Amino acid sequence: MMGSSAFTFEDTKPVISDDELLADLRAVATNLGALTLPQQKYRALGRYSTTAIKRHFGTWNAAVAAAGLGEASRRDISSTDLFDNLRDVWMKLGRQPRKRDMVKPFSRHTHHPYSERHGGWVNAIRAFLVFVEQAEQPRSSVGKPPLARGSRDPSLRLRFLVMRRDSFKCRHCGKSPAMHLGLELHVDHVIAWSKGGVTAAANLQTLCSNCNLGKSDLDQHDAG
Repeated sequence: MMGSSAFTFEDTKPVISDDELLADLRAVATNLGALTLPQQKYRALGRYSTTAIKRHFGTWNAAVAAAGLGEASRRDISSTDLFDNLRDVWMKLGRQPRKRDMVKPFSRHTHHPYSERHGGWVNAIRAFLVFVEQAEQPRSSVGKPPLARGSRDPSLRLRFLVMRRDSFKCRHCGKSPAMHLGLELHVDHVIAWSKGGVTAAANLQTLCSNCNLGKSDLDQHDAG
């Protein structure tokens, strides 16, 4: 006769670690090309239940923050970082970004922090343009003569202004990242710095990487 002690309960439910949950959160966000992850999106694509995730981390926002995703960290993003990111996206695309463009690999941030901070995406674009243009206004230096040539390398903001003036197109071949995905644009001196050219918008032009390389080769040939 078999004793009652032979029958014992064995919990066969697999134990899920925090690392497994976080890895799946990141995987779903990556597949979506998103920097944030709402619960409803994860429910449709994730391996685990949102209830289990909240049980492990306390709240959904705590879980996505632990996974390095965006919701909990929006307030910590500086305005300069947001605008620098928007400038980079704009230059990569060769046109004004839309909300749907603000995803990886082009953007470090989604459109949400921009819209929240500025009361809408269009307002964020306007604020960015004011930021860029004001940053390049001449600054007076009391007691110091102005530097006639500036630095050799144009600032990132000046690069953006020159590209925008040139409609984000190469001045030589007319190509733009908006029509040729992956095309890289450079900002180059019209009169070379080595020949006395200044780093100012009037002496800068937008060139694609191929045309800029060709111009450099030609300059070296002429110098020889």
